[in-house]
Formats: sequence, C-alpha cells, structure tokens
Amino acid sequence: MCKFHIGLTCSPKEREKVITTFGDVKFFITGGSAERMISFAHSVAMALNIAPPYGYALSPIGSTSRYALYKVGPVLVANHGIGMPSISILLHEVTKLLEYAGAYDITYIRMGTSGGIGVEPGTIVITSEGMNNKMECVDKVAVLGSIELRPSICSPEARKEIITAAKEGQGRLDGAICEYTLEDKMAFLQKLAAVGVCNIEMEARFMAGFCHKLNIPVAVVCVTLLNRLNGDQVLLSHETLQAFEMRPATVLLHYIKTKLCSAKIA
Repeated sequence: MCKFHIGLTCSPKEREKVITTFGDVKFFITGGSAERMISFAHSVAMALNIAPPYGYALSPIGSTSRYALYKVGPVLVANHGIGMPSISILLHEVTKLLEYAGAYDITYIRMGTSGGIGVEPGTIVITSEGMNNKMECVDKVAVLGSIELRPSICSPEARKEIITAAKEGQGRLDGAICEYTLEDKMAFLQKLAAVGVCNIEMEARFMAGFCHKLNIPVAVVCVTLLNRLNGDQVLLSHETLQAFEMRPATVLLHYIKTKLCSAKIA
C-alpha cells in the first residue's frame, strides 16, 4: 500500500524495510514549518548522541513535495503544514505507517507557535483540551454525511510529564475580511480568557480528537508570540522570534531524554 503524500510504500515487498526502519519509533513530533522540524531533528540527534554514518548527513525519508519526514533513533519528526486539513492527512498516513511497522507505545506531540491570550510573549503553553469557536472541547468530523463529535482532549499523563520536564477562528482584525469591531474582538478574547484559554492555534483540536479516538497519547506544546489582548501583530525581532521558537524544542528534548532514560532503568 502506498503512502501517497509522504512517499513511502508499505507493499508486501517493502514490509520488512518498513518494520526495520520505523518499528522502534516511540515519539512522533510534528510542527507546521519544515525548516523548524529539520532543525529539531538535528537537535534530537545531538541530544541523543546519534550521528549519521561518516560521510552522510541527516536526510528526509520519502517524498518532500508535501511533507518532510525525518527519523532520529526512536524519534520520528515531520512538518504538518498549515491548518487541520493538512495535519489530518499527515496523521492518517503516519499512523498507518507506524501500524504497519509494528511500532507501539508511541506518543504524538505537536510543537509550534501560537497567539497568546492574557500571557506574555515567549510563554510555553501545554494544552489540556482543544476548543472550537463555541468553546466546546470537541472536534466535529464529517463521516458519511453525518457529524461525529470527537473529544479533543490531550493525554493528562503526557502533559504532566512534559510539564515536569519543563520545570526542570481567532478574532483577528488584520485579515482580508473583517466584519466586526475592535470591541467585538476584545469581548470575544476576554470571554476566552475568562474560561481559561491561554492561546489560539489551528491544529491542536483536530490532533487531540484524532489521537483520543485511537487511544494514542498526545500532547501539544506551543510558545506564544504575542498577547492577543494587546494586539494582532507579532512585533518581535528576528533574534527574539528564533529564541522563542526554540523554547518548545528545548522542553521536548528534555522530555524525550527523560522518558528514554526511565525506560532504560525500567
């Protein structure tokens, strides 16, 4: 069977290669930007002391026309593009790939950037639940003409472990179509803040709903680039933006190392 978008074949002829390559995966880390994810893959290699054979470099697996997929030891890394349709395709294909490979006990994590609500730029937000525009913690999926409601809940255990490791429709006014006032926007954002929403991003709800449906441990770790209560524009310098983007990566690298060390001790 061919994985059309990630460019990998799981035919009977290739089955053994798939098992050998992906059977030991324990973490699947995904984020929007291909450039950011290749940088993270290199960081994983350094953190886990994994070096490619002499004369070789870390290279993508399969096709890169839609997604860039990298594997570093037990960590699979890929970019998911922008929005829920794009991450949906990747999650389906990677999940089937890992099933064919016989991989088990895998934790899925999205890392990325987001707009904060009532928190300062640079704040790490570790999601507990993904909300829709009606403040419901569900993802609505069309299935054969009917709407299925999937709870968009992140795994409490994975969230707790990441927090422990770390201790060691958006209401914008700058879009092409804007039919509401500043007062309307602020009332909506204040309503979100009042129920405990700390950030807005585009993929967490679908990913949480997808993984919850399949009983896959899932977490979402994002850094905020601005406080939406103070404006819609990211005004950070390039250097500050790069430093903030590294914060989720730093948290997850420590989390992965901690989990792998615990597994060795056990």
